[in-house]
Amino acid sequence: MIVGVGNIGEKYAYLLKNIAQAELVAAVDIDFSKRKRIQNLIPFFTSLEDFLHAKIPADVVCICTPNGLHPHHTIKCLNMGYHVICEKPVAIHSEDVIKMIEAERISGKKVFAVMQNRYSPVAIWLKKLLDSQRLGELKFLQINCFWNRNERYYSDAPWRATKAIGGGPLYSQFSHFIDLMIWCCGTMYNIESEFFTLNPSLKTEFEDSGIIRFDLPNGGKGIFNFTNAAFEHNIESSLTIIGTSGNVKVGGQYMEKLEFVNLDENFEIPVFEQITQANHYQYFRGSADKHDVFLQKVIDCLTQDLNPEIGLEDELKVIQFIEKAIIYAESKSY
Repeated sequence: MIVGVGNIGEKYAYLLKNIAQAELVAAVDIDFSKRKRIQNLIPFFTSLEDFLHAKIPADVVCICTPNGLHPHHTIKCLNMGYHVICEKPVAIHSEDVIKMIEAERISGKKVFAVMQNRYSPVAIWLKKLLDSQRLGELKFLQINCFWNRNERYYSDAPWRATKAIGGGPLYSQFSHFIDLMIWCCGTMYNIESEFFTLNPSLKTEFEDSGIIRFDLPNGGKGIFNFTNAAFEHNIESSLTIIGTSGNVKVGGQYMEKLEFVNLDENFEIPVFEQITQANHYQYFRGSADKHDVFLQKVIDCLTQDLNPEIGLEDELKVIQFIEKAIIYAESKSY
């Protein structure tokens, strides 16, 4: 069952057709014209309430609605006895994530947070490298996310330009890479930031660019540079880590390539035969195209009664990082 048949909801419908253990039983969107995006002949509702009242049997509800609506829709589905797949970001405010965690606990159901970039071959390798501590003590970390989002992107879905529902680029685009950073390197401290706008011709309620500085868990330093104002196309999403026993850089448009690695000990550089591609949404590209892997992981967790590999507690750390950066930047703007 899918709630929200936009770009990502349509992708879910397509992927579910090719998963033998899954069946799409219904879809919801306030715009009935999006019914044509679903090739399956299934019930289509224009409100979540109508679907819930219909009591159509389903195991999992996929929340693919605008960012700021995720908590309300997730909690409502949990309360009605469904497991939930919640697209990123799971929320815009950490207090909403905490409410979602409580609703999950009370319901006895599971919430699967969508951070499919974790399943790219390079991300899996990087996580193992860092867990093995082969880079030694981490001294410096830098992430560069230089993307393009143009006027059509915001005019096609005006909610994207709002703070309350869209949230801004750290939520809509770059939460993936904040998640990877925290997953691989731990919780960051002493967060300071500066936000600014490079493309004032786009009318949004938030700045399109920023610099975030922070301390690593062991006292090293980190910096996160981001923009949505790159000219015409995405440039890169890269992560560079400098340690006492080695250095590594992963790059490409969505951290899908190993660009550099040097370790103190003998090391065979891996060759990634399957290069991760980006989600392609008509005129713009998103993050890593690993939703098929993510959906199979969800099925495996449910059939084997395992806990979600990526849960709300993980994404609470992401939202808290973003919130702290926003609060610091806003405090300096007065």
